[in-house]
Order: sequence, then structure tokens, then C-alpha cells
Amino acid sequence: METQFVTDATGTPVRVVMDYQDYVKIAEQLNLPLTAASTVQERNPLDWYSLTESANSILNGLVALASRERRNELNKPIPDQDRIKELESLRDEGINVSRDTETFSSLEKMEQVIGKYSPILLAEKKKLQI
Repeated sequence: METQFVTDATGTPVRVVMDYQDYVKIAEQLNLPLTAASTVQERNPLDWYSLTESANSILNGLVALASRERRNELNKPIPDQDRIKELESLRDEGINVSRDTETFSSLEKMEQVIGKYSPILLAEKKKLQI
């Protein structure tokens, strides 16, 4: 592995990527500790697929639940207009997020989607059970 310099937008080096053995040699010469400040664990290649499926499932579930409950509310003799607007907003948000290509551009973004919308979906399901 060759040494690589990671730069910011202005071209200033912000990080160096090098072989561990090269790092050990430099650390020994400079009497630096050999403990890492942080360690990045390699992700499982299947994480991409499982996170994509999970995020898609949650967003589709959110859209389906909001659409179904909106229809049920509209079928009531006296529909709750605030609830209808809330459900429409939730449905539209789910559709927009699922159609946004940025949503599925990285593992971290998919984890954020799952972290944000999974509790909302669960909370909406619990409302229906009461």
C-alpha cells in the first residue's frame, strides 16, 4: 500500500493513509505510542444490501400505513382534518425520502433513515392498537 494524503477542498492535507508497518517505523523513530486514536472497523459487504432492504421496507411501510389510515379517516362520518393532514405529511415525507437518491448513497445515510423513521412507524402502529 502506498502512502496517500487526504486533502480538504482547499488542498490542505488533513489525513494520511499509510501501511501499518510504515507507521510503526515512524512511531518508533519519534517515540510515539503505538495505540490508535480511533479504529475503523471494516464493514460486512452484505451491510449495504441489508440496510437498503431495511430502509426501503420501513419507508414503504410508512407510506402504506399513512395512506391506509388516511383513507380510513376520510371514510369516517366526521373525519379529523388535522389527522388527515398529519397522515398526508407523513406519507409525502416517506415518498420523498424513498425517491431521493442520496438516501441510499451511503451506509450511514441509510442507518440515519432507519433510525429516524423506524420509531415513527412503530409509534403509528401503536396508535392503531389502542
